Amino acid sequence: MESARSAVTNEGALYELLARGNKDKYFFHDDFSAVSPFDNRYNLIPAQIHERRRIPPLNGADFGRTCEFEFEVAGEIFTDPTLLIDLPTWLPPTYASKNLSSRITDLSGVSYGYTNGIAFFLFSKIQIYLDQILLQEFSGDALYAATRARGSLNSAFLENLQTAVTSPTPTTIGQAATPGRLRLRLPLLGCQHHDDGGVPSIAARQQTFKLRLTLRKLEDLVEASDSRAKPTPWASTFTDGITPFQTLLRTEVGRPTIQLETRHTYVDPDTRAALSKTPLEVPYSRLYENIFTFGSADYSPLLRGAVASATRRVDATHPAGRLFFWFLSSQDIRANKYYKYLTDTGAEYYNNVSLLIAGRDRETLFSPSVWNRLQHLAKEERDPGKGLGTMNWELGEQRGGRPPFARQPEGSVNFTTADRPTFYVDLADIPVDPVTGQKSTELHVVVDAWAMAVFDAQRGGLKYAN
Repeated sequence: MESARSAVTNEGALYELLARGNKDKYFFHDDFSAVSPFDNRYNLIPAQIHERRRIPPLNGADFGRTCEFEFEVAGEIFTDPTLLIDLPTWLPPTYASKNLSSRITDLSGVSYGYTNGIAFFLFSKIQIYLDQILLQEFSGDALYAATRARGSLNSAFLENLQTAVTSPTPTTIGQAATPGRLRLRLPLLGCQHHDDGGVPSIAARQQTFKLRLTLRKLEDLVEASDSRAKPTPWASTFTDGITPFQTLLRTEVGRPTIQLETRHTYVDPDTRAALSKTPLEVPYSRLYENIFTFGSADYSPLLRGAVASATRRVDATHPAGRLFFWFLSSQDIRANKYYKYLTDTGAEYYNNVSLLIAGRDRETLFSPSVWNRLQHLAKEERDPGKGLGTMNWELGEQRGGRPPFARQPEGSVNFTTADRPTFYVDLADIPVDPVTGQKSTELHVVVDAWAMAVFDAQRGGLKYAN
């Protein structure tokens, strides 16, 4: 009995039990499939090599014009597409270097600078193509709003710093005249979350990824601390508090410098072969932006104490995980304050909002406390503050997940088959525009939908191209 117990407890006893029979054949075999349980050899896998590249535009960037980029062919995957932006200033070099340490104003004490979040609002349109196929299209305004309510609180500070997003005050507005190097990360398919694998460029070697940027005019990008319309700080007399000086002429203000930065990954031969030969499907977020206007006719019921309700048809395709919206007044648009989602008194522009599909409530009529606060608190880690409303049909944060949470097609509304999706708005009373003498606002409704890119036989395209 003692000898039997020691045979079981000795080292290797478990393998002895499993190898009953021809033990030599189990442990030693003249074949490549032979396995030894005590073998400590490992297969060597080449390390992935990362290379960061900066690409100049095909044509020089300028205010009010379009510039294009072609993504370089390097490695097998590219990630982190980022725009590096250097903006010119209307201040002479001597005073531009002192701008961050001295408050520079005109002779009446008004500060001038690029609008808050200039890295976003510099672009009226951003388009991403694969040859002639339009993969994504969005404005800088929509991208600004989309990033306010998504992402990590830890990354929000760095993101704001890189894109010149601050709390507008006379001091910060003046400092924005020399914002320094800005970095705007583009949510290209495959690069919209830190867990995304990147763009498999090896799977579309016969095609070219292109980026087209449409810039706003310089006159549409400057704001003043007194909220005047279309401020023009060039060709004016300014002071640093001590010495008056002349700013540059409009023709002397330079052009912006924009570069496209990408990170390319070189993988091992086996992975390269799999990426180039295996059909791939990449789901990604695609924004559909709707812009509606409300004028004196829409606000006229408020004059007789009635409800000023209005409906607008929403245009979008594909299943959508969320819808977000915000208002801008005509006065703030003229003042180039594209970030200002509230009235001057801090009030909302609407009383209630609902979404109708096929003439029925898809989302019940609720106040801003639900769309601007509860939705974000329930499903997002980051709260954008007042003024930005969200209808979120995704699951949101999951217990045990690691923020920022990976986004994937979850709960959604299919706008491809939705019958007459209509936005219903109960407008709030707002001050009259001092220039036009009327009440006028602009409503932006952005549908964040899911599209599908496919790659096969060295070519890529859209699976659902409606």
